[in-house]
Order: sequence, then C-alpha cells, then structure tokens
Amino acid sequence: MVIGGGFGGLCAARVLSGHFAEVVVLEQDPVTAESAHRRGIPQAHHPHALLARGSAVLEHLFPGLGDELAARGATRADFGESARYRLPTGWAPRGRIGLPIQTATRVTLERCLRRRVLDDPRVTTRPGFTVDGLCWDAEGTRVTGVTGSALPDAHEEIGADLVVDASGRLTKLPTWLRAAGFGRPEEVSVTGEGVYTTRLFRAPSTADWTTVAEFPRAPDRRRGGVLVTTEDGHRLLTLMGADGQAAPTDPAGFLDYARTLSSPEFAETITGGEPLGRAHRMAHLDSRWVHYHRMPRWPGGLLCLGDAVCTLNPVHAQGMTVTAVQAQILGGLLDRGAADLPRVFQKRVARALALPWAMATAADLTWDPHPTPARARLARWYLARLDHVIPGDPDVFRRFFLAAHLVRGPAVLLAPSVLWKVLRPPRRGDQGGAVVDQPGAGDGQRAVEEGDEQGGERPDHAEGDHLPLGGVGGGEVVVDQRHERGGEFLPARPEGGLGQRPEQQHPPHRGVTHDEVDERGHGGPR
Repeated sequence: MVIGGGFGGLCAARVLSGHFAEVVVLEQDPVTAESAHRRGIPQAHHPHALLARGSAVLEHLFPGLGDELAARGATRADFGESARYRLPTGWAPRGRIGLPIQTATRVTLERCLRRRVLDDPRVTTRPGFTVDGLCWDAEGTRVTGVTGSALPDAHEEIGADLVVDASGRLTKLPTWLRAAGFGRPEEVSVTGEGVYTTRLFRAPSTADWTTVAEFPRAPDRRRGGVLVTTEDGHRLLTLMGADGQAAPTDPAGFLDYARTLSSPEFAETITGGEPLGRAHRMAHLDSRWVHYHRMPRWPGGLLCLGDAVCTLNPVHAQGMTVTAVQAQILGGLLDRGAADLPRVFQKRVARALALPWAMATAADLTWDPHPTPARARLARWYLARLDHVIPGDPDVFRRFFLAAHLVRGPAVLLAPSVLWKVLRPPRRGDQGGAVVDQPGAGDGQRAVEEGDEQGGERPDHAEGDHLPLGGVGGGEVVVDQRHERGGEFLPARPEGGLGQRPEQQHPPHRGVTHDEVDERGHGGPR
C-alpha cells in the first residue's frame, strides 16, 4: 500500500508492482489519469527540472519514458548546448558536455507516470481518500494497514503487508510514530532565503536555447531568474529573489524586475510574448530532513520515502531526482530479498540523501548572517572561486554540472587540474576567462573535447561498472560507481548536514503559495 499518489507514490507503486500481487495507492486529491494541476502540488505552476541522474533512473523504472515525453513535445538536448547559464562573473561556455536533459512540466511528467502505473492490472488507486492513522499488530511493533476515509461518514481500515508513506512534506508519520510509543524522530531544518514568482507566456520559439538561468549568489546577487521551454513550446518564466527580494506579481512590476537581470531573454519574453494566466508565487523554501534512520526502534511493515523523509529547497531542482533514486533503492532491496527491509531501507535512504542535502543546505546557508562552521565557509569560498573559473573553462563547467546533476560525487571538482585553477592566485587583470557577451551554441566545443583528451574527465572514473545516461547527439555520461551503490551516493559523512548547527533546527513548515492564501485566507496546512 502506498500513501500518496504524487511523484514519489507513483515511483514507489511502480517498484512494488513487480514484487506484490496487489498494490493500492491512496491519494487524498480526486485525481484521474488526465488530472492536471491539483491542490496537493501547488508548486506545479513553477518550473521543474529532472536532473540527468533522475532521468536515467526514471528511464530504468519506466522504460521508454523519455520517448513518450518527447512525443508530447518535451525537448531533449545536451545541457551545454541548449542552456544559457549566467554566473556573476560572466556567461558559462556553450558547447556539448555530454549531459543530456529533457524539460517537461510537472503536470505532463506526472500524467505519463500515472498512466503507466494505472495501466498495470496489479495497481489500483483510491482517489479522494484521506489517511488518518496506522493499524498495528497485537504487539504494537508492526504496521498492518491504515485507517482513513473517502467520505466523512465512511471511516474504514485497510490492511496491507507493507505500507509506504509517500504523502509528501505534510506527512503525519512523526505524530503517528510518537502516539504508538516509538518516540518522535529528530528533524533538521535549514531556512531557504528565497522567493520565486512564475508566469507562463506564449512567446516566439528559438532553436538556440531551451533554458536560460541566472541564479542569486550571496552576498550581493539577490535576484535571478530561470526561463524554460515547455513541451507545448511556451515559456515558463520564474523570477527569483533572496535576502528580502521578491518579484512583484503585477505585470509592470514583473517586467521591471526582469529588466534588472543580466540576461536579456527574461524581459524579452515578457515584452514579446503573451501572458497565459496570472503569476504564481512561492516562498518559505526550506529544506527539512526527518531522521527516521536514527530512531532506536522502527516498526516492521512500514517504509517512508520522498518528501515525507526529506524536502529540499526546490530552487536546487533535486527533489524529484532524489525521490526517484530512493525508489530505485527500494527496488534493489526487494530484488535481493533484504532481511529487515524497513530499517535497512531507511538507512540506505539516509545515505542517498547525504550529498544532495549537503549541496542544497550549503548554498542556502550562504545567506545566513550568523557565523557558520569552518567547513561550510570553506565550501562557500570554493564555490565562489569556481564561479570565477567556469566562464573561461569548459572542462570545469562540465565537471560542475556533473556534480550538480548528481551524476558524479563532489570529488570531480577536486581533481588536481581543477584545484590548480581554483587555488592559484588571481593575476593582475585576470577575469577568469569570463565571457561578457552571450556565447553561441558552439562556443567552447573544442575546449571541452580537448579537456577529455587531456585528462579532463576520464581519469577520475574508477574502472568497473558505469551507468549510461543516454547521451544526446552521440555523447554519453556515466555515473562513477565509486560514489554510488544501488542508487546511493556515498560521501564521507553520510548522516551529516554540511554546515548544520543545532540552533538552526526549526519546526518544519512547507512553502506557502499566493494561490493558497487566495483560496483560504491564510498560509497554513490544508
């Protein structure tokens, strides 16, 4: 049984259907195979990115998914060729880097996954069903099902051999565990100082790019934006703010904000396009991790994955990828018939989350005005130095996005050739090779190829198994198996948060959208 029929629940149901005769998905929203925006996913109005690692995992779980999305208009291209990426120090190089990406809206992606799952005769769904508790065996040590209702006067119990909580960031599992005598799990939260405002436009298409990105950078770059091409050829424009900045939702203010950014495509999309609907805003973009893996006791028959375990600031675009990786871990454990599956799974999930959590929270902590640990300060300094190197170095640019897309571990950015470029003292008049004008799609291509020949990427690979990510245009990216086993990333400190301080632990709360304020008059949980 799966609680929650969103992205995580669909991935879990797909894996479980290969090992159980019947899988029931309980979803509180009244969804169908054709459902579009729904209350449970208010962030669906905003851009969603499936990192290269996530695309590879989903293709493994749902063979042919990439082709299906492409048939629905989702563009596929090499990131280095299709994206214009602006750093505070200049434009990143343009040219193939062997990192395939595919852009699709959250609505289209979930529709494809939901159709695949519901086409399986072993899977049934109960839309409009709200789960309000767990069922327990006589000893109170094993979960045997759930309680809930589809109607106020129709409360029922549903039995199950295995219950998977994929209900998202509003999960009630910590409360249920405490009520059952297991104690409340430790929760860690890092405040994300960001607000983003999104609007959809019908705008002229271009073959030169599918994505434009310019992110805020502490302490001075407090504004940014992302512009993506959706599967229907429209443009989804998000204007971001940090450290108190937020783009207005009115048309004039939205345009004025876009004009303050370095990338002209943002303002040009507004002035040359037709708005389709109103602007949507989301704030309080916190990262939150519930440490189920550290609980002294864990019940049998219960698993938890996705946002119900860990929510990452969506600005970093890691959420769907890490959820897909968790489903892959579950499939691997079921294939091997792992003993004590629930406890082993939660520990494996924690190991898989360590690297994405460290990357996301380190970036968010750059806006923290309070002193941070030396480890976090060092990471921020190193990333700032990378900003100076990347615009003039296609090989470092490629390595940076291999790490950002969770294809490689952070060691890819600590190779001797990269360390020398980052650590060498700046020379007089040195701009780090920054490209002031926007580079063309072919600029930097030769430098990337030469970087491969001269030890740019291959020397860092361990000999042995590699997972191909389906290169675009004849390229191929491989996952370094030294950092991964069965979908898990294995950094040195698997359970720690980079730069996390005890005093930064706050009660969790989800992102609040203006849509919800408009509907209910407040931003509290529904």
